[in-house]
Amino acid sequence: MTDNMTELTCVACGQECPHELVMVGRLLHSTRCSACGHVVRHEQRDLMSSYLRDLEHRVLTKPQRMMLRAMREPRSFLLELPLALARQPAKLLDEIRTLLRRD
Repeated sequence: MTDNMTELTCVACGQECPHELVMVGRLLHSTRCSACGHVVRHEQRDLMSSYLRDLEHRVLTKPQRMMLRAMREPRSFLLELPLALARQPAKLLDEIRTLLRRD
């Protein structure tokens, strides 16, 4: 899960102000207005279906993306690989927790 900020017009307060974007994988999970705190979320069932398709695509294309990176930047690829592999389970669990969150 990643959090990003962008300027949007809030549907609740009408202000154009920073909004927090919560991403799950490559999908937008929710937005939160920094002025009034209004949150807009995707329907969980729609998001889960889209997330599973996106996850499948990410898993299937990972070997090719890793190979391309290894060829472009072999030294940094080898140095960063152990940490990248160690991070993946926690990253995946964080994405799933965010998807299942109902707050």
